[in-house]
Amino acid sequence: MYLSDRDLQWALERKTLIVQPPEGESPAKVDPTSIDLRLDKADEAKIWDLAALERSHNKTGIKEGELRLGDFNYGEFSEEYLISPPAYNKVKRDDPVCRRGEEIIIRPGGFLLWQTKEKIGTPKHNPQYICFIDGKSTRARTGILVHLTAPTIHAGWVGNVVLEIANVGPFTFVLCENDVIAQLTVAMISSSPYRTHLEAGSATFGQDNVKGRQPGPEFS
Repeated sequence: MYLSDRDLQWALERKTLIVQPPEGESPAKVDPTSIDLRLDKADEAKIWDLAALERSHNKTGIKEGELRLGDFNYGEFSEEYLISPPAYNKVKRDDPVCRRGEEIIIRPGGFLLWQTKEKIGTPKHNPQYICFIDGKSTRARTGILVHLTAPTIHAGWVGNVVLEIANVGPFTFVLCENDVIAQLTVAMISSSPYRTHLEAGSATFGQDNVKGRQPGPEFS
């Protein structure tokens, strides 16, 4: 059963659903069956440093751009190869993602990671809900894809959600802090899971940046 606006608001008030903005920020907008999610500060937008990866691969003889995902450690890999987008340059127009002041420019073919402003999830003890992240349909029609895979926020998990953002359309997009390009829907589960997400070995519980797990507040 999916929650309507009255149930979403009730869950937020009872703290059985967590959609927590930074201190001093206004709460997210609750729609009839979803909650809007906003982009965090532009400093949190990151891209993959392919040049650094190529230099590393040249040392080991691995073919350019190859990742062996079966042995992939995202936390270690992201620490080494995630960087901020380069500064916008009107002369050089081939950077697929770049930064212009507090704006992030995404040209066709661009891909980046950017987290939600809100911490999202459910209490780690006796969670009642499971959540799903979706893009906004009107944005998708222009060619921007948000949160490409793994839309599920599992019961008992909490943290800033990392959005995978890709431009597969014909336009150049300009994104800023507080832009709403994703939404949260919430469903009730039949019973609380036997194990917490930490006990199950979650690598991202409490994450507060796009590189993965970081020390974060413990929600009870």
